[in-house]
Amino acid sequence: MIGGLLTGIATSPWMRAALRYGAIALAVLLFLLSLRRSGERAGRLVERLEAMEKDNDVQRRMLEAAAAALAIATNLLSGCATVGSNGSGPGACPLVVEYSRDFQARAAQELVSLPEEASFTDSHSN
Repeated sequence: MIGGLLTGIATSPWMRAALRYGAIALAVLLFLLSLRRSGERAGRLVERLEAMEKDNDVQRRMLEAAAAALAIATNLLSGCATVGSNGSGPGACPLVVEYSRDFQARAAQELVSLPEEASFTDSHSN
């Protein structure tokens, strides 16, 4: 019975055309679904790459900040040595000068007597 039915379908020109167009439509549909799936995979890969670039950018900035902090710390630690690098002679820091109380009082009095226009913040804020 099924054999007779299939033989009847195969001999009819209308049914053969319908089967041919159906097979073509199915092939196109499967191809489009395959493209969609490939596009989704490619999109996920692009998202991962963008996330990695952002992570690398953040890590690069962190390394730059650490390098800058290390350079500053090195300068601060070695900038005021008390002896030269060969162990002799004066270091890079100037000597501390002690001023008498009389000299300090006169300097304070001169500072107070300066006019308002002569203050450091006013002259450099322009």
